[in-house]
Amino acid sequence: MENLIFKNLEQPSELERLYRQEPEKFIRAFPEVFKENQNLTILKVWHERLNFDLTRDERMEPDAKRKDLLLIIVISLLAGTIARFLFPSIDKGLINPANIVFSVLPLLSFYFLLKNNPSKKLILSISLSYLAVLIYLNFLPVNNSDTIILANLHLPFFLWSLVAISFMGDYRLQPGKVLEYLKYNGELLISAGLLLICGVVLTALTINLFAAIQVKIDNFYMNKIAIYGVAASPFVGTYLAKTRGLTKNIAPYLAKVFSPLVLITLAVYLATIIVMQKNPYTDREFLLIFNLMLILVLAITIFSVAGRETGSKIAFNDRIIFALLTVAILIDCVALSAILFRLTSYGITPNRLAVLGMNLIVFVHLVRITVNYFRFLLGNVKVERIEAAITRYLPVYSLWTLMVTIVFPIIFTFK
Repeated sequence: MENLIFKNLEQPSELERLYRQEPEKFIRAFPEVFKENQNLTILKVWHERLNFDLTRDERMEPDAKRKDLLLIIVISLLAGTIARFLFPSIDKGLINPANIVFSVLPLLSFYFLLKNNPSKKLILSISLSYLAVLIYLNFLPVNNSDTIILANLHLPFFLWSLVAISFMGDYRLQPGKVLEYLKYNGELLISAGLLLICGVVLTALTINLFAAIQVKIDNFYMNKIAIYGVAASPFVGTYLAKTRGLTKNIAPYLAKVFSPLVLITLAVYLATIIVMQKNPYTDREFLLIFNLMLILVLAITIFSVAGRETGSKIAFNDRIIFALLTVAILIDCVALSAILFRLTSYGITPNRLAVLGMNLIVFVHLVRITVNYFRFLLGNVKVERIEAAITRYLPVYSLWTLMVTIVFPIIFTFK
């Protein structure tokens, strides 16, 4: 990208085309080009353009802001209405619990598709995918067998990949866009989490205020009002995170703060297992804790990489992340050996097979990221290689959730 910028310094339209095609690469390459040619007017203009501090909220026209807010309100009300319609059937055991995600995720996809204005073919593909999954889900028997529980747990994660495609407006996994989506996930968790906390406080105050005057409204409030608030939280959280920029850089910052703390925790935890002579091979709780740790390490790594500043050099936190990844691989080796021990000792079950598959997938992902991080610390590759190691592997998770949702119930005859 640096070479392409150099070659087209006399062609403003070509520079604009390069920027629009691959904005992330252009932004990362530009500082080096500008450093060597600071007197060129065209580069001064680009420098101001790329570094001018202007929030998205300020860039939006008042009419556009009002329309976007109105869209969020309408979608939120629709999501709450669908949730109210689905909950009684789920509560009575008439349909599978995973149906509840259809009150949120398809509407979230719809919101992003409206924003991106993608091709009709992409819109049709995503719509048919949601429809096919909905039909399949409601053909599954409604029971508490292992395969059905696994299907209900994995299905939302597959549908989240459809939201990702809607967010990016493209099937192609461009690292910049994928990292932006992953960063949005962190921002959404923060903003939606804060909204839900405030909602819980408001609910408690409201119910207790009415209880003080001997008016019992808890059932009415939870079934008629609170359900709309919960359903609306992902959409309002998205509006805050993406439109108003209130959570900008919070997720990467939290990742940097927690990375050394998690590293210390993991080291102490492993040492405790050794000193206390705990046996993870027969204890299911240990395996659960291992898997939660691996997910946490992946999240910290993703948000740390996504939050790197343009042109930033190797920092101390990069070494912390590398150490964290190394410890995580050791943990995953223990977890894999424990799962294999349980499979050979107690037999194959859907749960054990699902955990084994997920741990193998995470193990390969961690190794890919760690190898590229090591090469980055040696100065052999740029940070883009780490981004590629993170983003290009993500479809494997979607395929695995789809396999657990569709194949497991069939091969285990819905048991």
